[in-house]
Amino acid sequence: MAEDCRTTRFELQSRREAFRLAVRSLRQAGVSTPELDAAVLMAHLTGGDPGEVLLNGQQTFGPEDAARFHDLILRRCRRDPVSQITGIREFYSLTFKITPDVLTPRPETEILVEEAIRIMAGMEGEPRVLDVGTGSGAIAISLAVADPRCHVVAADISLPAIRVANFNARRHSVRNRVAVLCGDLAGALAEKQTFDLIVSNPPYIGREEFHRLPPEVKRGDPREALLGGKEGLDFYGPIAQQGLPLLKSGGSLIVEVGDRQSVKVSEIMDENGYRSIRIIEDLAGAGRVVAGRKAIA
Repeated sequence: MAEDCRTTRFELQSRREAFRLAVRSLRQAGVSTPELDAAVLMAHLTGGDPGEVLLNGQQTFGPEDAARFHDLILRRCRRDPVSQITGIREFYSLTFKITPDVLTPRPETEILVEEAIRIMAGMEGEPRVLDVGTGSGAIAISLAVADPRCHVVAADISLPAIRVANFNARRHSVRNRVAVLCGDLAGALAEKQTFDLIVSNPPYIGREEFHRLPPEVKRGDPREALLGGKEGLDFYGPIAQQGLPLLKSGGSLIVEVGDRQSVKVSEIMDENGYRSIRIIEDLAGAGRVVAGRKAIA
């Protein structure tokens, strides 16, 4: 498996041939997306776009680039996540710095972002948003970039994650509208504040499911950002309960959920006083996001 990665050398080979060998090595190592990962890693090395890495496929690698590409492919064969190898991840058409201290943003989380943007579009003035468990800041920053009116408080209990989120906020020039604070929910707020919208992608992986995750997920993401208790539901009750008094009249709570959790999370929201609860499905028809509103006083 990984033996092929250790012995393959790309020096004096064309990019096209190096790509072919890299894909073969990744596939033998059990990587589920060998073509995509090889393209992303080659683009990271050459400074190009993953979709265009073979436009100059006849060019050859020099000794230094050949050694670097070999090392990149070897790390991926060892099942290091691509985002940890490159140090970046694209999310909602933005590029974010990623470290081992933060969860790698997933495409399914963009559903939550899109729902939040849709809700904010119907608001007047400057929407105020609280992002609970911000991690890299991907959700908070994507909302701030998408809607220049909004102001976001991004909270996390991890100081290393706070540093990453601050870096990403500066990278996208929204540091003046994204306040990154250390703490959990209400504990992160120095003074009484209320919000039009609370968003969160909390840990929702159950204990048994955790052991079935791909190696790159278990190795690449912080365990505390994944595990949500025995059934993966431990954080939804506190978020719903503590979030309600922080919402303005008619304000919304939007959370991402795991597979087969949407109905249970909807019940948790209902038990905590939320109304107009909706489940937003992904393209496969699975409930991925649950949204509820605070009753209008």
